Amino acid sequence: MTFSAMVVYRKIQLYNGRETTEAKEGLILRKEGKIQDSLDCFQTAYNVNSTNVDNVKQIAKSLLIMGSHRRAIDAYTEAEKISAVPDWEIYYGLGEAYVKLNQLQEGKKHFKRSTELTKSELPNLALARLYLLDDMIPEARNAYTAALNANPESIDAATELGLLYLKIGDMQRAFQQFGAALAYSPNCIKAILPMAYIMQNHRDYDVALSKYKVAAQIIPESSALWNNIGMCLYAKQKYVAAISSLKRAHYLSPMSCVPSCNLGIVFLTTGQPASAAIYLCAAVSAEPKNPTPYLLLGLSLKRLDDLEGAEKSLTKAHALAPQDPLILINYAVVLDARGKQTNAADILTALNDIMAVVDVDMQISQMAKKLSKKLQHEKTELNTNQEPPAEKSEEQQLSADEV
Repeated sequence: MTFSAMVVYRKIQLYNGRETTEAKEGLILRKEGKIQDSLDCFQTAYNVNSTNVDNVKQIAKSLLIMGSHRRAIDAYTEAEKISAVPDWEIYYGLGEAYVKLNQLQEGKKHFKRSTELTKSELPNLALARLYLLDDMIPEARNAYTAALNANPESIDAATELGLLYLKIGDMQRAFQQFGAALAYSPNCIKAILPMAYIMQNHRDYDVALSKYKVAAQIIPESSALWNNIGMCLYAKQKYVAAISSLKRAHYLSPMSCVPSCNLGIVFLTTGQPASAAIYLCAAVSAEPKNPTPYLLLGLSLKRLDDLEGAEKSLTKAHALAPQDPLILINYAVVLDARGKQTNAADILTALNDIMAVVDVDMQISQMAKKLSKKLQHEKTELNTNQEPPAEKSEEQQLSADEV
């Protein structure tokens, strides 16, 4: 080897060594959260060797993490051009960048291309999430299934498929998927919580509580966890412990409607309507378009003999959910207590129309029959004591006033 050739060879070694060093340092800095510093290292490596597709991909990934989505797309596009073979990571990165820019169809297109080039679960998981946004349930299920077929030990694929089954009401398959995830990762919170929820729904409260106990060691600051624990204890009639758990859930998430509503339910059950009303007012503030807090608040105020407030609360609940049987029956009861029998009868008529086509709780139907008989009896007595024309005129006037 001549002297000049030896100099060139050593320079190539030096450049290659510097490129490798900068790339490795960039990866370390990224793991430490120093994204800009890592980008500088990858840029230096690129300046040394602009034909190395890995350098361009790392630049694009750093830009994506930094939120420079347009620049990331440009970098991934450059990587695609210089790549000798189609690279799934490039198309996956492009899909991520387009999704961040809310160009979901472009993102979907690139994720599909990525799934054709790899067995990694990442593109299929991303594709399934996009399908769910469009409410394309069969397509999302197929994408999750493809991810699991290629990666049977994928915890994310198993748990997300389980949540999909839970969403569509297929409890058995959901349970199977969560069980499969826990077989590979016994402390997987994403599987423990929904599995315990399924058990809770099937009234297996002790087993559900045992699962929640494991979760409490890992995520003790979860409001949803303590809410579910509280409702399990409530179902077991351990009211003091239930209130304690629900108060903890409310403390951890004071603007959440669910713990406040559940506290209201427990306080109503234990005969503490004043305490119930306090938390139900908080629930109304948290979700002013949710009819349930208004219904429960109306029940609390009725027990506190505030019939006017109860009527206002149930009027709001009825406006938000005019076909809810539970709201209708309680609204009719309060209207009757307020002396508005005509309006109560109208509400009962609407309830009877609903019960003719929908199965409702036995207590609701029995209360509706009882109240109907009461109103009919009062109407008969009124007909006996008053002139029919005057009564008819009064009823029409009341009905017009209420409308």
